[in-house]
Amino acid sequence: MRWTWMLLSALATVHLAGCARDQSDTPTRPFTTEGVHFALTPSAARDCDPETVYEAVIGWRVQRPGRVRVDIRVDGAEGELFARSNEPEGSERTGPWVRRGMWFMLVDRDSGEVLAAQRAGPETCD
Repeated sequence: MRWTWMLLSALATVHLAGCARDQSDTPTRPFTTEGVHFALTPSAARDCDPETVYEAVIGWRVQRPGRVRVDIRVDGAEGELFARSNEPEGSERTGPWVRRGMWFMLVDRDSGEVLAAQRAGPETCD
């Protein structure tokens, strides 16, 4: 009876894990879609120390027909909300918490489409 319970428990865990949302929603490289400008300034910390934090300005411009409502999210399309705007163009300053490797995603709030992504650098360090 104990083995049956363990087997059923394991099968239920595997089945439920298959229903979970894929957490790998961060891109492998920065990108922008057509008609979108998205920038992180400065784009990199002054050094390669992973503990270095810095402030940056995130700017966007979306040239698409229709209503523009965007979210800027950190480390994934469904990551922490950093900023929200109903304007096609704008910018927001971060606090001193940006770290090397952090992703910023510009997401269309209506469709959920990731319009652009930028990664805080530097990209390579020895």
